[in-house]
Amino acid sequence: MPMKQEEPLIAPPAIRLAWKKYRHLWKFAEVPAKHLLLKEGDISRRTFLIEKGSIRTWFYHDGKEISFQFFFEGDVVSSRQSMRRQTPSPFSIETLEPCSIRWLDAGDMEQVRKDPVLYQFIIEQTSDKQAEFMQHFFSYLKDSPTQRYENLLRQKPEVIRRVPLQHIASYLGITQVSLSRIRNKIK
Repeated sequence: MPMKQEEPLIAPPAIRLAWKKYRHLWKFAEVPAKHLLLKEGDISRRTFLIEKGSIRTWFYHDGKEISFQFFFEGDVVSSRQSMRRQTPSPFSIETLEPCSIRWLDAGDMEQVRKDPVLYQFIIEQTSDKQAEFMQHFFSYLKDSPTQRYENLLRQKPEVIRRVPLQHIASYLGITQVSLSRIRNKIK
């Protein structure tokens, strides 16, 4: 993974100032598509900031990959509980597209905690994604597959444009065949 020390492209101005202060802690990499950043069962040691590309989180269930979140430019992704408690991650983190990412190692995160602006940004990002996940979870319980797909179209069109259909189907809890039927019915 090639490394460089430039200012992050995706970040609010206050975060860019914190970046300058903690520049020596951030690592950079260009990562190919379908690259595992964290494998389910491993202990997480990094928090990632996506500058370019997309990432999914997923886990195995009955021999199938279940996608449960998608991340894009400006998003922070990690298995925070695994990192904090030094326990196996319940999910994998994988690139969907070639990505430009920055990351902080677990030890460096301790230094970042001292900067309220940067640490707050990371916490807000992960909290926002957790809230998104809860919304999806409740939709999974309440809505039909067609309603879940329509919600996705309306609320997160970027997922429809950038994520492969097999991962969208998994995210919606349906087969690719069912997803094709729903898409054809809605058109």
